Amino acid sequence: MIIYRNRQYKVLILVLLLLVGAVSSYCQERYLDSVVSRTILIGDAGEMDMQQDGVIQHAVKRVIAGKTNVFYLGDNIYPRGMGLPGSKEEQETKEIITSQYKPFRAVDVPVYFIPGNHDWDKSGPLGLAKIKRQGAFLKEQNDRSLALIPAEGCPGPIEIPLAQNMVVIAFDSEWWLYPYNKTNEAGVCECNTKEEMLSKLKLLLEKNKHKMILLASHHPFQTYGSHGGYYSFKDHVFPLTSLKKGLYIPLPVIGSLYPMMRTVFANPEDMGHKLYKEMVSSVDSVFAGFPNLVHVAGHDHGLQFIKSGQTQVVSGSGAKHNYVKKGKNALYASTLPGYVVADQLINNYVRFTYYANTGSTFEQVFTYIKEFKPVL
Repeated sequence: MIIYRNRQYKVLILVLLLLVGAVSSYCQERYLDSVVSRTILIGDAGEMDMQQDGVIQHAVKRVIAGKTNVFYLGDNIYPRGMGLPGSKEEQETKEIITSQYKPFRAVDVPVYFIPGNHDWDKSGPLGLAKIKRQGAFLKEQNDRSLALIPAEGCPGPIEIPLAQNMVVIAFDSEWWLYPYNKTNEAGVCECNTKEEMLSKLKLLLEKNKHKMILLASHHPFQTYGSHGGYYSFKDHVFPLTSLKKGLYIPLPVIGSLYPMMRTVFANPEDMGHKLYKEMVSSVDSVFAGFPNLVHVAGHDHGLQFIKSGQTQVVSGSGAKHNYVKKGKNALYASTLPGYVVADQLINNYVRFTYYANTGSTFEQVFTYIKEFKPVL
């Protein structure tokens, strides 16, 4: 009798396990079926290290066949962009950018790179030549699903449709801030001035006003990292760690001078600089009142989701991670290595899911669903 009951229990447990597995599989299929398009956002991944490899390998597992695109949000090659032909860094920089696109192209996922300040020679005098070379190298792969956008050192904007009701509009924010010569030959760029770029943005907004728009640039329009003027205790006491990891030499008074000087005498890469402010206000004026806009960017080396009058995604910890503050309008802020997935759902809402390495594994650490509001 006892043996019979034990057999009954075993059969019952087996049936329950099979049911749980079937339900789990069904829910997973329904979950994926609800996704119309998936956009993977990785920023500041231009260094081949364990952090970068971990982020990319985990992100590849999030691919939905036939529905996924990947956008690298600038600073694709550290420290100073693509090596020019004949330079000692040429081969290494080719390997750095290849390490980012190859895993995704191996599973037939389109990959787009957006220029960052480090890609423009770290805002140095060879910036135009280096960003042109980065685009040329990608073009040399003869792969229509692999590109630098915008290319040729042009400001853009460039439109990348993701699905029927969602689009990425990308522009080169470093072009706006770049302090050296950025003049192209006649006919290379559709837009050659800030005014022309803003006019094209207006045209693309009008064309896509019934869609959800991800406005992609390297520089964020909101951030609670160092580029936004926020610094950690470590920045004040151990300022040399910003130059080299592990250089923990305490300079408590002198260390505070650097954040202060950087705030007072901002460089164009920081939000306090007049050129950066001009860019933000000019672009914001184009999209004023448009409800279905999300800024996506990198630049500050962390993960942030900021919701104020506008929505800002910062995914900048592809290969580096630094201090970010959970500021007033931040629903999420973390220094952890990671990336962001933006899923357009069947109701045109967009679900943003943040994945981060919390120790030994990557975990889902934050989710937000942005409502789609019809525009007349």
